[in-house]
Amino acid sequence: MPRSPRAMMQTLVAIVLLVGFALIQQQFDPSGTPAAVRHEAQASGASGQDRVSPRADDAAAGAFDFYVLALSWSPTHCASEAGQGRDDDLQCRSGRAYGFVAHGLWPQSARGWPAHCEADAPRRVPPAVMEAALKVSPSRQLVQHQWEKHGTCSGLGPADYFRATARAVDALSVPKAFVQPAKPLATTADAVRDRFVAANPGLEASAVVVTCRRREIAEVRVCLDKALRPRACSAQVRRSHCGNREVRMLDVRGNWPRNGE
Repeated sequence: MPRSPRAMMQTLVAIVLLVGFALIQQQFDPSGTPAAVRHEAQASGASGQDRVSPRADDAAAGAFDFYVLALSWSPTHCASEAGQGRDDDLQCRSGRAYGFVAHGLWPQSARGWPAHCEADAPRRVPPAVMEAALKVSPSRQLVQHQWEKHGTCSGLGPADYFRATARAVDALSVPKAFVQPAKPLATTADAVRDRFVAANPGLEASAVVVTCRRREIAEVRVCLDKALRPRACSAQVRRSHCGNREVRMLDVRGNWPRNGE
């Protein structure tokens, strides 16, 4: 029996909706999303806010007030959908058990931050600089993305920018409890911040922010002046701190499984 025009139209609409949904899934599938974008998405989602609207992309290099050193808790990234890409293998499936790794050294202003600045420097990270940067940020796509988005606004060239990142990381002592935890730790962002303050003489609580991704610790962010000395964070940066609600820190592992494997 022939179908009515109305029934045919309903079927057509259903097909269009199904195709559209499939395309959206494909667009946001972690296996097809650059690792750098996944890292950024995790960081912004972890904080509960998006660090306020940035300045225009043509902001002048070096025109910022201070740095934010962002250290990601690697297990949170590797256990999430964001850590499923092939470029995440060095960080998540190389056999090395990473704890805190450098997400980036971000030029920051009291409100907003410069991004993708015009700089008198190459846009591609030179091979030798890349190899050195991987020691603290184990993802090639992430390193390249950090340079293009944040490093170009520092007023430094690639080599000096990543040397500054490494110096900032090396100057910060990670509390012993967070170096190689063999099992998940129940904690709070306040407690993690206080442990970092206790492990680093001269570091004040006002300079440290700890962000969460759902019920897990995501990042420790330390505010630094342009000489890489700790300084108080701005009110806008402090808003990402997730306070005293109970969260956990996953244990470190050298081989996080990829979904479907």
